[in-house]
Amino acid sequence: MEKKDRLKLFLASGFFLGLAPVVPGSFGALTGLGWHLAAVFAGWSDPAVRAWCFGGVLFFSAIHYWLTPWAQQRWNNPDPRHFVLDEIVGYLCVPLFWVLPNRPPFPVWQLALAGFCVFRILDAIKLPIARYIDRNVHTASGVLFDDVVSAAYTAALVTGVAWCF
Repeated sequence: MEKKDRLKLFLASGFFLGLAPVVPGSFGALTGLGWHLAAVFAGWSDPAVRAWCFGGVLFFSAIHYWLTPWAQQRWNNPDPRHFVLDEIVGYLCVPLFWVLPNRPPFPVWQLALAGFCVFRILDAIKLPIARYIDRNVHTASGVLFDDVVSAAYTAALVTGVAWCF
């Protein structure tokens, strides 16, 4: 494999995590969770963490749009399972979309882990709007936005749980 293609594979697979033989989307999405938790454990304020996550959304989305045609051709699939940039962006949208109380009932890292798990479940089962996008929009935007929709559902659930306690 050429050096250029190896770099593309490294990025497209979420730093090779998406090459896992089982649940590659979940392994790849760990990149987004790590990105988020790095800011949380650094002790950054909520606005700084959100800005960091938004920067990650922009960064990984740009790479996603750049590499989608390459990945679709490489794996001969409109939504290749080892191409996990959409899962990374999707997870990073969860903390952008949630609306936590000023004093969350749980540490933010616990909410992040719960959000990660819920996001992966909802992304796998594809609730109605995400399902429509996944089945009908086979462009780079379609590959990405079904995950963003799943992130919105996830954030609503995390927000609801946080406010109930």
